[in-house]
Amino acid sequence: MTAPTAGLLRAPRRKGMMGSQSVVPLVAAVERRLGAAAAGQLMDEARFLHLPEPGEPVRERQVAVLHQALRRTWPHDAEAIQREAARDAVEWIMANRIPARARLLLMNMPWPLAVWMLGRHAAQNAWTFGGSGKFSVLGTNAFQMVDNPIARGEQSNGPICVWHEELFQHTFRRMAHSRLTCTETACVAAGADACRFHLHLEPEPS
Repeated sequence: MTAPTAGLLRAPRRKGMMGSQSVVPLVAAVERRLGAAAAGQLMDEARFLHLPEPGEPVRERQVAVLHQALRRTWPHDAEAIQREAARDAVEWIMANRIPARARLLLMNMPWPLAVWMLGRHAAQNAWTFGGSGKFSVLGTNAFQMVDNPIARGEQSNGPICVWHEELFQHTFRRMAHSRLTCTETACVAAGADACRFHLHLEPEPS
């Protein structure tokens, strides 16, 4: 999820593109956990000849195949890998796209206001994590993505968008409040009309 930057990331002219952070950290996490051969196998299946450069747009269909192939081929490892990759993506975005002053400003706001501001900027840069999907903020603690390309065509008994779930959660924890938790409450893979996510504040440890 993209947060306030010095300027909006320019969307590519070609539709159906996503940001490279949907790919690069995932391949790196696969290589760390499963080895170089597994990472190469996934890249071949998604038809990546090489890793994209930072900030380089990539085809959403390739991103989808990469994530879906991971879930299909290594179902017991996929969630942990996707969550690790999502956190690494957020850390890269914070280090390279978000000025320190903006991060400090957000962390010193009341968290509902910080979440609203982050959600607004996410909607303006949604192509980076949602491609041609339609991201919208439903309220202070709820948002959705219609036609999520990573879940498009998938079938499941429950939500599968753990990469997006962790991407949102880590963004809000790092820049709004450290006890915010994000949960996917509905998913197109499970028959819903949109992938919906809900934020809530965990109680302070006693």
